[in-house]
Parts: sequence; C-alpha cells; structure tokens
Amino acid sequence: MRKQWLHRKLFTVRFKDREPRSLLWRKGVYREWFEFAKLAQQLGKKIPRAFGNLRKFADFEDWWRDERYGFELFCEQPTGDLVTDVTGKRIKIKPDTLMLNVNLKGDLDVILREVRKVLVSKDVDDEYTSNARFQPSRPMKHIQIGATDSEFEKGIKRQNKLKQYRETYLLAQKMTNKEVAIELGWLQGDKQWFLERGYDLLEYQKIVDNRVKKVKRHCEQVERIFLSIEKHTFP
Repeated sequence: MRKQWLHRKLFTVRFKDREPRSLLWRKGVYREWFEFAKLAQQLGKKIPRAFGNLRKFADFEDWWRDERYGFELFCEQPTGDLVTDVTGKRIKIKPDTLMLNVNLKGDLDVILREVRKVLVSKDVDDEYTSNARFQPSRPMKHIQIGATDSEFEKGIKRQNKLKQYRETYLLAQKMTNKEVAIELGWLQGDKQWFLERGYDLLEYQKIVDNRVKKVKRHCEQVERIFLSIEKHTFP
C-alpha cells in the first residue's frame, strides 16, 4: 500500500514566559539530531558550538527546554502579522509587502479568490521557506523518523530508520558485523541451522554477506550524518 503523506506546514510551540514560535519539521527530527550530536560529541567528533555540552543534559527534553539550546536553535523566527488593517493610517510600504484596496461589500469567497489571484501574480511562494538558525537537510516527508496516523493515511506506519542506524552503529562498536546482524535478528541461526533447512554453503554465505553489508551500510550512514551535523544540518 502506498504511503500518502499528509502535508502540514508549521507547528506552533509555546513555552512559559516565551513568545510562541513555530517549527517547520516535527519534534522527532530534532530529537534524533540531538541523539546523533550527543553520540558524535562522545566520540570526539565536531558538532556546532551552539549545541552546548550535551553531556550536561540528562536527556533530550532537558536540552530541548533549555532557553539557550534546543527549541531556540530550530524555531522559525517571528515574521510579525502577515495581514494588517492599515485603514486611515499613513504608512510606508516595506519591502516584500503589498497594499490592497478591498471592497468589503463584495462576497467573501469572491474577495478571497481575487486576493489570491493578485498574490499569485506577485509570485508569492506556495511553500514556506524556513528561516530557522539550524535546518534539516530535506523536507519532513523525506526524513524517516517513524510516523503516526496523523502524519500518514490512517493505518500506515513508518519505521524510525535514524534510530535503527544509531542502534546498529553502537552495537558495531563492540561486535563484529555478523554478530550485530544476529543480535538484531537479521540473521537467524548458525550455519548448521541453514544447512538443516536445505540451504547449501553458497546460499548460506550469500545470506551472511547480505546481512553483514546491511550493518556496514548503517554504520556508513551514521558517519555521513556526523559530517552533516558538523556542517550544521541533519541528517
């Protein structure tokens, strides 16, 4: 069944005593960013200085809510009111703004249609462009962090591949790639187990090589993510 993404643009977040601001990507992306950055820092790799010393934070939520880090690094900067009533006011038109004369006696649907026509003629972007300090490298729908019914068609689930990459990488630090494959359930049984089920040695070796390569691909992906973090993006 084809997975149909349910597109949403901005998510408004509110913290006590802070101005409400928005996120363009879902919180799970930033959670994975934090986890990968923390791992990279532990391994002595470079991460943005703005992220702080991640060892000092008990978990993602602790870092996320800190007024110096977390949300403050990823939120969209306030744009102010997009629509303002300037009737009777003498103002100067600012760059990237447009003043319209609207006949309020008209039908609302017709007015909205005409306003949209004017905006389209001015090449107003249909897609919001992020102005956050740190931004993921690709649109939300292309980052597989798992999903709920509210993000895809009901009943459609998506695996958190980023979390799987991390788990594979951590296991590979203390096991061989073959042992990792067995630990993760990608390779069930030993050589004798396969032979007893009708596989020959060549077939068995192909299966082992395939699973070992999968472990290697995951580890390589994590290393690429580390490089992205160093360059201030993710994944």
